[in-house]
Amino acid sequence: MKTDNHITLPDGRRLAYAEFGKPDGYPVLYFHGSPASRLEPMLIGDEAFSRFGLRVIAPDRPGMGQSDFQPKRGFSDWPADVIALADALGLDRFSILGNSGGGGYAAVCAAKIPERLRAVVIVSGGWQMNWPEALDNLPPVNPLFMNISRKAPFLLPIFLKMMAGSPKDKPEQTLAQFKMSMPVADYAVLEEQPSRVDHLMQMTRESMAQGTKGAVWDMRLYVRDWDFRLDEIHMLLKLFHGEQDRNAPMASVRKAMTMLPNAELVTYENEAHLSTLCNHLAEFAPALINRQ
Repeated sequence: MKTDNHITLPDGRRLAYAEFGKPDGYPVLYFHGSPASRLEPMLIGDEAFSRFGLRVIAPDRPGMGQSDFQPKRGFSDWPADVIALADALGLDRFSILGNSGGGGYAAVCAAKIPERLRAVVIVSGGWQMNWPEALDNLPPVNPLFMNISRKAPFLLPIFLKMMAGSPKDKPEQTLAQFKMSMPVADYAVLEEQPSRVDHLMQMTRESMAQGTKGAVWDMRLYVRDWDFRLDEIHMLLKLFHGEQDRNAPMASVRKAMTMLPNAELVTYENEAHLSTLCNHLAEFAPALINRQ
């Protein structure tokens, strides 16, 4: 595991990334959620990626973690950064795993640079949050958060800092707070492996290492119309989603499925948002590895 890598992009911006798994393994670019950072794959673990023969490369999106902010960016600006990173690493073709808020970025790459991709997997994916379906079966705080993102983004930094917590927070206290707000399946993966609590808070705090500007911009992109269409995507997308997900509701995923020309959906009756990611690498890995 190496978490302090970076490249300089053609426009002079810094793009930071971490590497996990097997250094000579099958290349997978991992797109983190929001707010999160290149450290998110720690939730799965270096050893697990190595066991499945994966070389996982996780970039920070602009303004998050250690990557420089990119003014006025949209989803469609991301593929150029991805190509620059892949070229710098000598990767001709590669697969993508987009988790949670990384799902839209995986989708836009499938739309814009399919010739460079072997496979695209979206786990617990978030879709357009201005769809009515995006509010289905959510706890009250989530619609509030979305409304603030749309109508009062100047308040978002306050909420994001609350999410990040403090390095002084004790894991057991954080876990107790999660028990009151998380679905049972998500709480279970943290209780079973308490180190994940540290990883979760670390990746969230790292997303705001330069302040909240990048994370605010990232979240605002999700609550407006995207700058590409799902029906532009013709390569196969494989979606994995927990039916108990209260961050990215199943209704939103099912709507996306009606708009995607070529997609397969695998659902887990008793899984939620975080638990789907942590518990099912054995199913994601074969979907990511495409030797053709």
